[in-house]
Amino acid sequence: MRKKIFATLLLGSIIAPVTQAATEQDDVEVITVTGDQSLVQMRSAVKKKRLEFFEAYNDINTDKYFDMLCEYRSKAGSNIKRIECEPRYVRLIRSEKIQDSFQGMAINAAMLPNDSDLEPYLRSEHEKAEAHMAKLIEENPELTNKWNDLLITVYRYESQKALEKDEE
Repeated sequence: MRKKIFATLLLGSIIAPVTQAATEQDDVEVITVTGDQSLVQMRSAVKKKRLEFFEAYNDINTDKYFDMLCEYRSKAGSNIKRIECEPRYVRLIRSEKIQDSFQGMAINAAMLPNDSDLEPYLRSEHEKAEAHMAKLIEENPELTNKWNDLLITVYRYESQKALEKDEE
């Protein structure tokens, strides 16, 4: 959930101006291109481009507080591992809040903070992280290229997904 929120915030802040400009031009001819890839292949390409972007971002980023940490995890009751990415500051704040919940009481897993409990603490950090990432994207051509590749791949996937949904 937390990675979706961060990705949505990050992608939404950059894609919104592009979509606004596109809707303002009603007289533009639209050309639809359909590819040879399935949705599964396109989703896989999005994941690959996302990881490539995060790797390039981490290489350029000097403030390790904002690094994106990715690892394979399986959900409880499943052996299927999926890649999950989150900023280092999310892990740090989560561990701090978990330690706070242990102070002066017995360990009770039901009372541990979940991701929704962390949202008030993370809101301002997300804004700082987005500003930091946007600055690095603007200043580094290699990172700009990776970001643009990711945006194009996401756009293609979402367009094809919407097209297939409309055909149903």
